[in-house]
Amino acid sequence: MSKYPGHLSGNNPPPYYAHSHWAPPPPPLPHPPHYPPSDPSHPHPTPYPYYVPGAVMIPVPVGAPYPPPTSDPPPQPTYITNYYYHGESSNAPSIENQVKVVENSGDFDWVPTTATTAHSLTGKAVLGGHEGWDGSPLWVIRSWHAGELIPGKLSVRHNRASVMYDGKEIPVQNIEVLCARPENLRWVPASNGSVPPGAIAGGHTVSGETLYVGRATYQLSVTPGKVHPSHKCCYIGFAGNEVSHRVYDVLTRI
Repeated sequence: MSKYPGHLSGNNPPPYYAHSHWAPPPPPLPHPPHYPPSDPSHPHPTPYPYYVPGAVMIPVPVGAPYPPPTSDPPPQPTYITNYYYHGESSNAPSIENQVKVVENSGDFDWVPTTATTAHSLTGKAVLGGHEGWDGSPLWVIRSWHAGELIPGKLSVRHNRASVMYDGKEIPVQNIEVLCARPENLRWVPASNGSVPPGAIAGGHTVSGETLYVGRATYQLSVTPGKVHPSHKCCYIGFAGNEVSHRVYDVLTRI
């Protein structure tokens, strides 16, 4: 007789017995759901083939992870730059003595505005010069700073205005733009703090000294600024600094 019940050959326990004790055989497993019904001609039925899912594309909302595009211009420096230009000077606009303005109702007027809204005065403002790096126009303006009323410049294309004070170019927002009829004003050469008859007063210092509207050429730019007679020069703003010139033009009434 076999050592283990139900086993007719050998002394090893069948595979369904535990190694530590005998146990009755487990109940037969149910028919696997993925096997087809028994077929007498196939004693060992073949399982159904496994289903392997293909790659699934997950839709991603277009543009969701990114901020919407913006049409804002690139940030500008806080001062009117007058960038250094290292190309040929033949492309720089020529300097003309005649003031480039259109007709206005009065002889000349200082019109209050701001650096960001002054473009509404296009066609009326006095053109004092141009930027050397991009040729954009510079208007004649004035503004208050440290108790002084100081002539300066406005880059209308870039909405930036500045005046010169204590060796620096000072950005300003509240300004007055000079508007005039073209036949009433003219740029006249001068030097060493002198001003010709009919010079346009653009402001004054804390001590009461008159500051006149002037302009000077520097690094291919023609930049409006202030003539300071006691300092014997004309100051313009350039790349954040106050630059003095002994030779300059003065805006005068004809």
